[in-house]
Amino acid sequence: MSEPPSASRKAPPHVDPVVHAGVRYEQDMRSGQHGGDQPGGYLVAVDPASGERLWMLKVYEVPTQADAPFQPGRYFRSMKLAADGTHLEIENEAGGRYLVDLTARRAEWVSGPDARRPAKSR
Repeated sequence: MSEPPSASRKAPPHVDPVVHAGVRYEQDMRSGQHGGDQPGGYLVAVDPASGERLWMLKVYEVPTQADAPFQPGRYFRSMKLAADGTHLEIENEAGGRYLVDLTARRAEWVSGPDARRPAKSR
């Protein structure tokens, strides 16, 4: 008996958490269990001592594919603390770069592809 076709993709890149000022920041791979509405694109702040989730932020929109039964998601490729110590620099798998203000809990697109901007026609 043959198996039915299934959607597949390579596993998301491994991105190490960043610990800063007593908080661990990591890509939220369980955002759907905590009110997230898309696969990927979420940052979560965690108390490292207790494991308690402090807050969650949608860093970028993940484009959906109409009529696709499976949405493959778009995950972080890299994440690091910016030199100013108050922002995280995040790059996603598509090359979009974002700056997250850790105090204001706000993300800003910096460069590369951004799902909120329409693709330019050629």
